[in-house]
Amino acid sequence: MGNKLKDLFQVAYGGKSVLLQMLNKSPKSNVLYPLQNKVNFDNATLSNNNNIHKNKFDQTRLENIKNGISNSSNSNSNSGHNKYTTHLDQEEINKDFLDQKNPDITYIKSEPYKVPSSQSSRFWQFTKLAVGIGAGYIGESTKRVYGSNDSNDKSYSAVFSDSNAERMADSFSRMRGAALKIGQVLSIQDDSLLPPKFVEILEKVRKSANPIPKEQLYQSLEQELGKDWRDLFTLFEEEPIAAASIGQVHRAVTKDGNREVAVKVQYPGVADSITNDIKNFASLLKLVVPETAYIEKSLESARQELLLETNYLNEAANQKKYKQLLEQHQQTSLGDNKNPFIKDLYVPEVIDSLTTKRILTTEFVRGVSIDKIDVDNYNEKTRNWISRNILSLCLAELFEFGFMQVDPNWTNFIVDFDNKRINLLDFGACRQYKSQFLYNYFKSIEAGVNCDRQGIIDYSLKLGYFTGDENSAMTLAHTDSVLILAEPFSETHYRNDNITVYPFYEKQIAKRVSQLIPLMLKNRLTPPPEETYSLHRKLSGCYLVCSKLKAKFDGSKIWKYYHSKFLNSNSGENIENKS
Repeated sequence: MGNKLKDLFQVAYGGKSVLLQMLNKSPKSNVLYPLQNKVNFDNATLSNNNNIHKNKFDQTRLENIKNGISNSSNSNSNSGHNKYTTHLDQEEINKDFLDQKNPDITYIKSEPYKVPSSQSSRFWQFTKLAVGIGAGYIGESTKRVYGSNDSNDKSYSAVFSDSNAERMADSFSRMRGAALKIGQVLSIQDDSLLPPKFVEILEKVRKSANPIPKEQLYQSLEQELGKDWRDLFTLFEEEPIAAASIGQVHRAVTKDGNREVAVKVQYPGVADSITNDIKNFASLLKLVVPETAYIEKSLESARQELLLETNYLNEAANQKKYKQLLEQHQQTSLGDNKNPFIKDLYVPEVIDSLTTKRILTTEFVRGVSIDKIDVDNYNEKTRNWISRNILSLCLAELFEFGFMQVDPNWTNFIVDFDNKRINLLDFGACRQYKSQFLYNYFKSIEAGVNCDRQGIIDYSLKLGYFTGDENSAMTLAHTDSVLILAEPFSETHYRNDNITVYPFYEKQIAKRVSQLIPLMLKNRLTPPPEETYSLHRKLSGCYLVCSKLKAKFDGSKIWKYYHSKFLNSNSGENIENKS
């Protein structure tokens, strides 16, 4: 149980997970960690080394996780700097399969609850939650000992009971801030880490938090927009349409220009509570997380990110920059030679005159968030279109924009059926990547696409994943994880599996990578590159969307486009010469 939560800590949100002292009493994981000799990077050629993993149990386990990945053949099918162009078929252009209509606007119905803003009140909330989870853990364990029929799935720890999920959801929704962010991240994990029922209950923290009472709302609006803030609008709906971790959103119509807008109002005191919230989590995490998880670095990264998110002027700047980058690169007509894979995406306009550090006002957009898109009610072509857009956008952020929105919360993606596009929201968490990092990361993925283990090792060393003294268990697990991540883009994998489209649900990328994490945690000698905490959170979120929607499409076409674009750019050539 403890080991499973350590894995969850590493996968979920770069270290923002809730772990409790009692977990130390849980039985050890059944994963074996054999002692291995270190690998000499100068001489190792892992793709054909039959002696690299001498423990038969672990070799079989890794092969099962890899699920048919080729260890040999350094395919050069995607190599070279030839210009690549692509054309979408007529159905993808017309998008007639988007046969739904946008729903009516809905409002938050949960009971308003004042945000606990003082350090003592938030600490008390953490304490009550810890005590409650402890009681739930004991209760569920007792049920299992006596064989009660109403006990939860015994393949998961007793801490992950339905009652504890309810406790966490209620506490996070009331506390908001960093606590709710953690709950939202936990709610998008696959069932390799958390029981499906547990995730289902936690989903309500992703969809909605408790709104603040009207007195706090008025106080925040007056403080930021002035005593006469009502005079700025011809309509301001006091019932929020969304309530999230840091703020809630209201629909309004401006007096100046008569524009329909979304007004995001930050909860009072949330910005000041982040550092203390992270400290409270850190004190719990250190009790159960190994040193190789490097939680101090993870939590500091989380703290800095959350502090940036509470500055809405920063978010407004990010949103305007992202909108400009998207419009600069997306295809607007068939002959313009721009990116056809992101042409159906849209970023709402920021209204600067109604935006402050704690208020963000943007163009109002409609649609259905992708967490409400399901297999039963939406056709396969719609689900493939959504998934392909989101995964392609992730690659565009890396290899065209160099600028990524790193929050994978599914409510940030709104399918606008009336306009046949996907609206992108929430740019509080964004980051710029240095060209050297992007080039080395690109080359490591390229090696994964080409099933080139030695190439993965070479560029992982340049990125800082390795020191050069890792044992074979760490090296093999890491290279396997890159190969798995690259599968949807690899023509070699398609040929080996005799497939023409990649079945994301059947392949379960996030689950298979998470199964390798115990080996990497056990054998890691250096923390992962700081940039990858948020990057992999976003990439994992994209793969989980594709899996949730049971998408099937040819990702190799998408990769070819970005491969050609990136290597034909001047920056790519210059960086290659430097590295």
